[in-house]
Amino acid sequence: MKIKAAIVGSGIGLRHFEAIQNYKGSIVKVICESNKSKIKILKKKFPNVQITSNFKDVIKNQDINLLSIASYDQFHYDQIIAGIKNQKNLIIEKPMCLNISQLKKIRSYLKKEKKINIISNLVLRTEPIFKYIKKNINKNNLFYIEADYIWGRLYKLTDDWRTKVKNYSLISGTAIHMIDLVMWFLNDRPKKVLAIGNKILTSKSKFKKESFVVCILEFSKDIIVKITANSTNDYDHMHEVKIFQKYKTIIQSKNGLEVITQSRGKIVKRKLNLRYPLKKNRKQLIRSFIDNILKKKEPMMSLKEQFDLMSVCFALNRSLKISKKIDVEYL
Repeated sequence: MKIKAAIVGSGIGLRHFEAIQNYKGSIVKVICESNKSKIKILKKKFPNVQITSNFKDVIKNQDINLLSIASYDQFHYDQIIAGIKNQKNLIIEKPMCLNISQLKKIRSYLKKEKKINIISNLVLRTEPIFKYIKKNINKNNLFYIEADYIWGRLYKLTDDWRTKVKNYSLISGTAIHMIDLVMWFLNDRPKKVLAIGNKILTSKSKFKKESFVVCILEFSKDIIVKITANSTNDYDHMHEVKIFQKYKTIIQSKNGLEVITQSRGKIVKRKLNLRYPLKKNRKQLIRSFIDNILKKKEPMMSLKEQFDLMSVCFALNRSLKISKKIDVEYL
């Protein structure tokens, strides 16, 4: 079997292109892009790839067996359903969809088409610094985690396509990365969640939803996690994590990775030489998915993990709306 792919969207979609093209014989045959000025650039850059603005050119092409969806969030659901109906394996940029009803329908369609493989592009799992944290967590001594998604890109809320998306959520659009990391670290899923936020950064813009959100997640063994989605401009784009255990604290920030312990009543700080971000590694998630399609290895994220993650995001969205702590209902 040979992977013949189509990519929808040429923003982050070009990262998908880099991961797919020529990996174990894989080839990108089509790029679908609606922006006319981008189409001209793509035709010059990729003379051997079909460039189209018509999604039907992709979905009806029986030669295509992998559909990589990197379009705007509001289009993901319809494109996923079309992909499943037309027997395409699927890579999807987060979030998979915008509400629980859509998620249930995706699951229903996948149950009918069990040969379809699907993965969400949660790339932080590929970072060595987070692999280290996962490996060095002791859940028996762990009591608290902080995980902050600091966007550093307020303009993406105030001057971008997100202003036009009725159901756009900062939780599903940004915090989702940190929620996934924490659930992956713990190999567990939260029982209850609470979300609160404010609109201070966007109150005078076209974007009328929350620009800052705090999420509290309650896990088994009384482990509490606080996750923030912060769209501030006044900070570097960063994913920061603090792991608080009974005898050790692990901190990942823009200053690097530190392990803090005590020895004879004194604080001991050990800095690890792990680079972050290591973006060249981020191809690994898509490539592990291709390996999975080719029946060579397990993907980096299971289908169950993807549905559990979206269930948590939608529970947090609901909590934010009603200002109450709620149980997470998993599909």
